[in-house]
Amino acid sequence: MQVTNFNFTPEEASAISERNFFLLKNSATQKVIALFGELEKEIKKDLNHRPVNGMGNKSLGGKIFRGENYRLFPYIVLDYPRQFSTESIFAFRTMFWWGHEFSFTLHLQGNALDHFRKAIIMNRHLLLEKEIFFCVNESPWEYHFGNENYLHMEEISEERMMQNTSFIKLSKKLPVEKHNEIISVGVETFSLFMKILK
Repeated sequence: MQVTNFNFTPEEASAISERNFFLLKNSATQKVIALFGELEKEIKKDLNHRPVNGMGNKSLGGKIFRGENYRLFPYIVLDYPRQFSTESIFAFRTMFWWGHEFSFTLHLQGNALDHFRKAIIMNRHLLLEKEIFFCVNESPWEYHFGNENYLHMEEISEERMMQNTSFIKLSKKLPVEKHNEIISVGVETFSLFMKILK
């Protein structure tokens, strides 16, 4: 007996017989990981010239990891510098979300946010006209650029920034087609974020 509910569409039938895509996905993934490794080296140079006041010497080495299902699409992440604990989060996260964009995000929570909140609000003007987005979601673990998650900094008042009591996330996105700018835009964005923490 034929069960029609399990019949593949022509597109699905073509997809399940395709091998080349996965070979290309693997080679592209390795290149993104290599680029993230280079970005970590460049950020490390920046940190050596300009250590972040309040981070102490607890910054861990970079961590690159990947997954297959952020909103149904694969992703690759570099966290550097990073400090994660139950009391505090200080992280600069670079993320490639397959088919969507690259993003560069500063995530502050707990003690790190308490330490830097005043500086961020005082230096808010440095983020305007820089294509920086502010997280308005109740969860700090969403990274898409829908309006329910991020709003452009020019739409965010100082009062709105004060309302985020548990975390602050600032992010910049880079279109996939500008992948050759990952390192330059990543370092530039990290430097900008570090500047507002002073």
